[in-house]
Amino acid sequence: MELHGDDVDPRLIVHPDADQVFVEQYRRLGAALHHAQVQDGIRGLMVASAVEGEGKTLCATNLALSLSRSFAKRVLLVDADLRKPSIHQLLRLDNGVGLSDCLTRPIERLPLQIVSPQLSVMTAGRHESDPVPLFVSDALGRLLAEARERFDWVIVDTPPVMLFPDAGLLAGRLDTCVMVVAAETTKSSVALKAVEAIGASRIAGVALNRAELSEVAGGYDYGQYRYARGGGAGDHIAWWRQGRR
Repeated sequence: MELHGDDVDPRLIVHPDADQVFVEQYRRLGAALHHAQVQDGIRGLMVASAVEGEGKTLCATNLALSLSRSFAKRVLLVDADLRKPSIHQLLRLDNGVGLSDCLTRPIERLPLQIVSPQLSVMTAGRHESDPVPLFVSDALGRLLAEARERFDWVIVDTPPVMLFPDAGLLAGRLDTCVMVVAAETTKSSVALKAVEAIGASRIAGVALNRAELSEVAGGYDYGQYRYARGGGAGDHIAWWRQGRR
């Protein structure tokens, strides 16, 4: 399927009415990750946030769209929030079979849904109240290894870091992480605790969500991290800044 017309959620950057300032922020994020891939060979990327409601799923989805469209990369977007999945709702996909099914029973082929020639999606599948055993399983390792062979980028959306152990477990299976932080909402102490839970060395950078366009030149100081404030269009702007000094 190709996203177009009435099928497009207005929060996605492929929407014909998408604010170009908003689109460019994701291109800048994609460019930073492209350079990191060239330099370090990374392919597996986790998108995480400290708590609920910071926009991580929207960020993961728009980043996948940007890398597949603007950078012509083969991208697999995986919904690993097995407790409260939402990527299938955002992209209006079927969620009958997905990640949880791959990790609980033998499946001959990965259950991928084609969004565009360059973008595939693996939805979460069956709801899991305790997915921890799945995230430490050999099955997940095999799945991610196959995905890395087939795609230039594997982008994984995770549950909030401070609510469940899932993201911390997934961080050890992937190459790097982008942390999503909500401007004017997320406390610096909470953001730093999430960084500690993931491991600072695993975090490539930060996407600051919901920042005002008029405050582009400003900045947040979260202890040892300096997070840039980036352009804004309502709730749907992300700005990239290198996360470590």
